[in-house]
Amino acid sequence: MSKEENRELFLLAAKTGALEGYLFERRDVEPLSSWIENIGKMYRDLPPAVKKEIAPVFASVLKRILEYGTGVLEPGLREKVERMLQEASEGGGT
Repeated sequence: MSKEENRELFLLAAKTGALEGYLFERRDVEPLSSWIENIGKMYRDLPPAVKKEIAPVFASVLKRILEYGTGVLEPGLREKVERMLQEASEGGGT
């Protein structure tokens, strides 16, 4: 797949996952900290080439998370998302 196709696939997966999470009926909701930790671990575990390809789209998703989470994200969680954003903005890190 081309870089553009990979970016579109990532964006599709992100939006689809968000919708699934929004609609899924849960008895117990995982703490927001678990969501952020899982996303960070999954991103860190990606191969460097994949991180580099999706970094621009991932960064835009993280920016929206920070924007939409203004009243919800505790300072420590906000810092974790900001660190992920910084890594993605630098091209995915090494």
